[in-house]
Amino acid sequence: MTAFSFSASKTDEACGFGAHHVVNSRDDAELAAVAGSLDFLLVTVNVSLNWPLYLNALKRKGTLHIVGAVPEPLPVSAFDLLAQQKRVTVTPLGRPRTMALMLDFCSRHGIKPQIEIFPRSRVNEAMARVEAGQARYRVVLESDFDR
Repeated sequence: MTAFSFSASKTDEACGFGAHHVVNSRDDAELAAVAGSLDFLLVTVNVSLNWPLYLNALKRKGTLHIVGAVPEPLPVSAFDLLAQQKRVTVTPLGRPRTMALMLDFCSRHGIKPQIEIFPRSRVNEAMARVEAGQARYRVVLESDFDR
């Protein structure tokens, strides 16, 4: 399994999650080095990426699957997709049935999220960690205010 991250500090964590190889997602040379090596690429971020290089990382008949809200149109050439029989697919998240199936699957397989918990009174600190790219991997706010 190959993981992508813009932060070198997450390499050990990615390997701990099962990755055998970690690619810097913002390094075009590293992305080019994995050209034609992936069957499936799951995109969970909502940032702009070098989409042609990500598509180039796919093998023939490979799939790039997005489960996020990418902020711009993808510059995808239909001819390039046709020539290699590659696919770009998306999944709408948030439907109750989809979430229930995902949570059931996670429960059965012992999959737990990696989160950082902050009291709501420290929301500014939590947001600063998110904005600096230091959050591991999602921040959860818990109420600590009296009602």
